[in-house]
Order: sequence, then structure tokens, then C-alpha cells
Amino acid sequence: MKSLVEHPATSLKWRKTGVSPPDFELLGTEGVFATLAFLDDKHTLARVRTAEGVWTLKHLGILTPVVTLRGLGDTTNLATFHPHALRHGKLQFHDGASFDWKWLHKGGPGGAFLDSEGESLVRLHPPAGWDPNSTADLEQCDVDLIPALSAHLPSALLAAFGWYLILFDQMKERDAVVAETTLRL
Repeated sequence: MKSLVEHPATSLKWRKTGVSPPDFELLGTEGVFATLAFLDDKHTLARVRTAEGVWTLKHLGILTPVVTLRGLGDTTNLATFHPHALRHGKLQFHDGASFDWKWLHKGGPGGAFLDSEGESLVRLHPPAGWDPNSTADLEQCDVDLIPALSAHLPSALLAAFGWYLILFDQMKERDAVVAETTLRL
């Protein structure tokens, strides 16, 4: 697996590689920079691998949801994501680093992690030509990185965290449509 510190990149792509559970890899011209694999049927638990380490992401709660980040096999959280009322949120690392998450709805599902000045550090968006009215699962996502900062930030981990948020949100929306349709029948 390649490191974004050793191979800085500005444009990457998440691509689906497996069927069940869905597995994804973050690709660039140098190769694979990260992988994300769901570990349960509800897609609440995922494993992220980068050159810097292996982590788990877990969505917890319904009324006050959070997403936790832990080292694989660890029992303490390294970071916690708290969504706000408008679905934006803050990823707070326990070492003090924090990143704001902003949903980008123009042209389909997407989002960005922002710095303290509101500038995009890692931006995820559907690939060109993606139909926003499609009911199919999102299987790809373009990732734009700020190249000067990638050596100083956990860019691959932030890209994986953002991709997890997008996929989980899409799954929730699909489940809500199914539930509403079932109630109408």
C-alpha cells in the first residue's frame, strides 16, 4: 500500500472491489493508498487500512449518533465524529486535532473535511457523469486533496472517514425509502 506522505497526490478515486460486504480501495496513479471494508451487514462497522495503520470505524446511536475511530483491536477511541443538526459535523481527535465535515449536495452525495478557516482539505464527490437521480448504490467517488498539506495530515484516513460517512448516509436514505414504501403498501 502506498503512503500519501511518500507519494503526494491531488486526485484519487474510491472504487468498489467486492460484492458482499462491499469493499473499496482508494486509487491513484501510484497505486492503492487505502482500503475500506464493511465488517457487518448493517454497514455500521468498517475496517480502514492505509500505509500508516489499520483502524475501525463504527456508527453508534440513533437519536444522538456518533462515529468512532479506533486502532484495530484497541478499546479506546482515537477520534469521534459528532454530526450536527444539519448533518454537517466535527471529527475530533483525542490529540486535539479537529476537522469540520460539510456535506456537499450539489451534483450528488459528497462532502469535505475543512480546516479551521473553512478551506477544503479533503473533498469527496461523485464522478463526472454520475446520475444524481439514480437509485443504484454509489460505487465510486472522486477525492481531491490539497497537495501541500497531504504530508502533514492523515489525508488517506480522512478520505476513508468521509467515504464511510457518504456510504452510510446513502444506505440510511435507501432504507428510509424502503420503509416508507413498505408502510404505504
